[in-house]
Amino acid sequence: MNDLEWNKLKRRYSRSNTVVLTDQGSIDFSLSGYKKTEFNGHTVTYDEYLDLQRSTEGTERPYFASCYFNSGGSAECRGEIAGIRNDRILFHRIFVAGMYADGSFFDGKEDHVWMHRDGFEKYPVGDKVSFFAEVYRYLKTGNGKKLDYGLRNPEGIEQIDDYALPSKDALLKQDLRALVCETCMYTDHCYGDPCLAPTGYRENMIRKLSQYLQE
Repeated sequence: MNDLEWNKLKRRYSRSNTVVLTDQGSIDFSLSGYKKTEFNGHTVTYDEYLDLQRSTEGTERPYFASCYFNSGGSAECRGEIAGIRNDRILFHRIFVAGMYADGSFFDGKEDHVWMHRDGFEKYPVGDKVSFFAEVYRYLKTGNGKKLDYGLRNPEGIEQIDDYALPSKDALLKQDLRALVCETCMYTDHCYGDPCLAPTGYRENMIRKLSQYLQE
């Protein structure tokens, strides 16, 4: 997004309850989104908050972001404990599940996330667990100011034997299906399944988009 396009978006949506989906991610123009972002003691104005969203588009955890915007700020997760540091715990190979506003579900995966250890005290490094958690947005300052998404307030913690992460192809097909449904002429009257478009339309569009991306 160039500066001209960005300035147009700000003039049109500033301080409105609007989330704009761009080719890199989502920009939240709402004051409520600004107020609930964790700035960790740093002073960040509303305009700076908007610019931070733009500058970090595409670098944040995308499936946590999807849960933040689409699942009421909650996510179902499975992960393996990779490290413990004082009152913090590190998960990697994270499976993420959420729900879109239309009621359809999506899966995702993230590489790692640090959480507070409350609730996980009895689990050592190497254990695998499932849990539900709140997704929140916060300011990172370790390598310049950036916005990202984390997990907190876990519930329903259970130890599990193992879990599988979705493949790259499965995630691509899922994202293409969501794109086809969002741009379909029936989108305002459809809830995903059963599909209201002509028989085969959705599958044909997913196949064509997949072939286009592979060229």
